[in-house]
Amino acid sequence: MNIHWPQPGRYLLAVSGGADSMALLDLMASAGRYELIVAHFDHGIRDDSASDRLFVNGAARRYDLPFVYHTAALGRASEAVARAARHSWLEQTRAERQAGAVVTGHHADDLLETSLLNLARGTGRRGLAPMQSGPILRPLLSVTRAELRDYAAQHKLVWREDPTNADASNPRNFLRHELLPHATPAWRERYLGQLHELSAINQRLDAALSKTLKTHRINAGFSFPRPLIRELSLPETSELLAAAARALDPGVQLEDRTLRELALFAKTARPHRHRLLRTGLKVQSAPGTISVLAF
Repeated sequence: MNIHWPQPGRYLLAVSGGADSMALLDLMASAGRYELIVAHFDHGIRDDSASDRLFVNGAARRYDLPFVYHTAALGRASEAVARAARHSWLEQTRAERQAGAVVTGHHADDLLETSLLNLARGTGRRGLAPMQSGPILRPLLSVTRAELRDYAAQHKLVWREDPTNADASNPRNFLRHELLPHATPAWRERYLGQLHELSAINQRLDAALSKTLKTHRINAGFSFPRPLIRELSLPETSELLAAAARALDPGVQLEDRTLRELALFAKTARPHRHRLLRTGLKVQSAPGTISVLAF
């Protein structure tokens, strides 16, 4: 398996109890060069989710590793809401435990599925090449689901199957069970190769945007001269506004349509007007500037 091993150190290992995270737990615990803390987030969406926590706790004991967990009550929350809550708790726990990073068991099939879902949602370049940068480490992104299942079987690992993964009305499950099984290995390989190339492009673009943001930072956010906004194309303006919004609120999610509307506003708005990005963020026009502000 092509595993991108992290540097030796202390890590918070996100373990759901499924086959992928249990394989990751075994791989990293067996490597012998990591100080691991097993972390489990119970979303409170399924009635039997407490059984997953008990299962993961038992696994942590077998590996003689510390275990931490959090129980939420998200009910019928969307995948995006559940992910945001989980990531927030994991990052808070990572900081409290002084771990170098959060590590998850996302693999190549997860990357492919998420990219296709984001393509349908219109989440732009970052959504098309997800999971490949940022504070969370994903050492299994070049490993397939089938490879992880083979590893789990060979090492006699046990795991829990989430019954909701069989629900084909869920878009991700529909992709996983109905569409992607018909994709050829060559198509999958080409698509994943394109995602890795786009990820590298994204990193270069984000670095350039970061330099621009530093130049135009103000106390409440970012203020850009109108001549700069006029020089940019609409897609470039969208990228700049999105980067400013993410700098102020890393969890913000903005669809392409929203960003196009905001970019057009930035280019055409008369002074003393504003448009909300989301609760707590706005784009504001002034006689000589366009600003992205927290309020």
